[in-house]
Amino acid sequence: MKNPNLAQWVDPPCWRLSPPSHFCEFLRELPNFVPENSTLALEGTGAYDIESYLQDRPAKYENETDQGFWKMSPKVFYMSVTLENLRGLADLSERYNELEVCSHLRVFSNDQIILSWHDLPFDPIYISNRFDEVSLKKVCDVLGCESLSYAATEKGL
Repeated sequence: MKNPNLAQWVDPPCWRLSPPSHFCEFLRELPNFVPENSTLALEGTGAYDIESYLQDRPAKYENETDQGFWKMSPKVFYMSVTLENLRGLADLSERYNELEVCSHLRVFSNDQIILSWHDLPFDPIYISNRFDEVSLKKVCDVLGCESLSYAATEKGL
């Protein structure tokens, strides 16, 4: 399916989480807290075997691999969020640093962005306000996130 005009950021107001202590654990935990039929988007992937893994598991959106004449556009790969897909990606990602896996990460549900993490691994993660605080605190505990706050305006983004 050709990609609709997908958002890059979660719309405020939203939740802001500090980055998790382990990227691969974040990948493994993701299917446990996002809705079924969600889609993961990884942008700026630099490792060939990661790209190959993602291409072998296409989602409903079309991968964006045309970088243009000067190779300036980052590649974007879409993959269905399933326990099997994310465990495999996490296992493969163990041998790389986060920036070799991706520079930006997003999760879509019903063509709506529900999670965005830009400039890995240091920037915060933004999550849609449709998630409740109690559930997100549990996720933070599992992932080792140091803080959870509510970003009420775009200034927080």
